[in-house]
Amino acid sequence: MAIRTYGLSGSGMDVDQMVKDMMSARREQYDKLWQKKTQLEWKKTDYNTMYNTIQSFRNTTAFNYRLSSTTIPKIVTSSAEGIVTATANADAANVSRSITVGQLAQGANVTSTGKITEEGRTKDSLMSQFGLEEGTFAVVLGDGSTSKTIQVDTSKSIYDFVSDLNKSGLKIRASYDATLDRFNISTTGTGEDVAIDFTGTTSEKGKEFLEKLQLHVVKEDGGGGTTTEPITSEAIKGKDAEVVLDGATITHSGNTFTAFGVTYTLKATGDANIHVSADNDKAVSVVKDFVDQYNALLETINSELNEAKYKSYMPLTNEMKGQLGDSQITQWEEMARSGLLRNDSTLQSLIYKLRNDIATPVSGVEGKYNSLSAIGVTTGKDYLEGGKLYLDETELKKALEADPDIVNKLFGSSGEDRNSQGAAVRIYDSLKSTMDNIKETAGITGTIKGDTESTLAKQIRDYEDSLDRMNDRLSQMEERYYKQFNAMELALSKLSQQSSWLANMFSSGN
Repeated sequence: MAIRTYGLSGSGMDVDQMVKDMMSARREQYDKLWQKKTQLEWKKTDYNTMYNTIQSFRNTTAFNYRLSSTTIPKIVTSSAEGIVTATANADAANVSRSITVGQLAQGANVTSTGKITEEGRTKDSLMSQFGLEEGTFAVVLGDGSTSKTIQVDTSKSIYDFVSDLNKSGLKIRASYDATLDRFNISTTGTGEDVAIDFTGTTSEKGKEFLEKLQLHVVKEDGGGGTTTEPITSEAIKGKDAEVVLDGATITHSGNTFTAFGVTYTLKATGDANIHVSADNDKAVSVVKDFVDQYNALLETINSELNEAKYKSYMPLTNEMKGQLGDSQITQWEEMARSGLLRNDSTLQSLIYKLRNDIATPVSGVEGKYNSLSAIGVTTGKDYLEGGKLYLDETELKKALEADPDIVNKLFGSSGEDRNSQGAAVRIYDSLKSTMDNIKETAGITGTIKGDTESTLAKQIRDYEDSLDRMNDRLSQMEERYYKQFNAMELALSKLSQQSSWLANMFSSGN
């Protein structure tokens, strides 16, 4: 940097201001370039907002309305909800079925038959509680599919034993109730394949300990009574649910199972009738929800397309902000950012595609109900509404009475060509096409970080490179101006000194 020595001549010139004025015109070009870059950054952010909005609608609404589970709602009633309840998916036939629940699925379970702590003893350890010898021994426990060996330390308490069982990785749950003084163990699952199996326990100390826990296998004796045997003699198994559905016997390991598109939840033994029918009221609600969500998307897109553009309001530089108040800056920047996607061709194309997706009949759907307009979903007559949808619920209910599956046919039909596809399938594809176009133009992020491919990201980086080069040139130019003024000041200083010398010489000669 040059040494700035201006002022030595006493010229009185404000060199700093003069250089600033000379650079001002040069910096206007820099500021204009910076403003254009900032506009592109804002535009990229706006595109990202639209991308996320479109993606959200596509991944939820458009996706869900392609599915029969959304567009063919069912209502299921049970004549005895205390015995069985049911739900149905879209594949379930609209029929009545009889069901008899003969047995509920159960897990294996065993509880001490009496108090287990010996009279007068404490529960500090297994030794003190049961009079066991000091030391360790093994018990082997299985859950019907896996067995584990549990080491029992008699110096520890029964609570430690319970903890070791629960941490074994087996599908069982053990507990001890100190008030009742009883031990319990049960499987976490149900069905014949689960079990509480101590038959692998072979050590005498292990068998003695299990006997002191008063865990026994209860068996029928054939005469209407029961007998008990040591738990190490036989596994205790769970039970499968047993039902008769429309005359067919079905067993299942759990109390919930699905057959012919209907999911049954068993609650008690007994008889019930299950009736499946189309839920037309829910279907009307489903279509109404679609119309509301579609209109919300349309309103968001149209608001961007129609947003006012204020060409005279450019992004504020720091110098410009210094001349305005906070409220003025806020208002200015709102207007500067407005309308960056006004009349955007990508968004306009999407609006056209969506209207076409909604209006085009679905080929292959027979009868008069072959389009959304035929079932009461129509576009408003006012062009300024931008394709807003309206629903005539009366017309929709008539269509559902004629064909309970009509909503699914018009929304979710999948065909080889666009004309044979349902509206939701078409819209899903149209949104993807628009997202791809936005991605190509602006990427999928609001900034250029990580974006090396989109058109806007490349343009913004080009502007950044140009601004860096321009800033270097401006710095060099400013430095050159100061050097020139320094040189001028030095020349003026020398001239002043010479003038003073001559004046002194003439004065002394007189």
